Amino acid sequence: MLTQWNKLLNTDCTVVDIGPHTVYPIFRVGSTSLMIAANKTYVNSHIAKCKHIDVIIRDPSDRFVSGINEYCRQNNLNVEETWKLVDQNRLIDRHFAPQYMWLLHLYKFYKGAVTLKPFSHIKKITNMHKKKDKGKKVSVAPLKSFVEVDYQLMDHCDRTIQLGDLIKEHINVLS
Repeated sequence: MLTQWNKLLNTDCTVVDIGPHTVYPIFRVGSTSLMIAANKTYVNSHIAKCKHIDVIIRDPSDRFVSGINEYCRQNNLNVEETWKLVDQNRLIDRHFAPQYMWLLHLYKFYKGAVTLKPFSHIKKITNMHKKKDKGKKVSVAPLKSFVEVDYQLMDHCDRTIQLGDLIKEHINVLS
């Protein structure tokens, strides 16, 4: 599965400072609000300067459904038909890619400690809520291959761990 994600891993990686917090924004996990609230932005090789990064993790099933819906909204596509393409491994996008893939992307530029935080933690970083879901979401079944590794990541919430150790611990889930 990892080779399917190469095009997603070849984009710019961004980390932001918001007050005393250094945070890695992930699509469908408050990233728009975090980017707007940012006081400072680190991109690619500049991320290595960060001493510590918080990573907010959203419930994987909620994020998957939200991500599929947002991708379809942006591209004027039918949610059920798009879900079928995703299920057949014919479509991938950062809006619904496992949050673990985002951590792999971060690891290209940062080798230090991260603290995984639950989605509710965003309220301690910013009051901004810029991009609320518009319209009613079409419910689809979360695909195990997209959410399984993220459920394992949630076991690390409120713990600080070396990013490389986290990556190694869960790399086989995507095989």
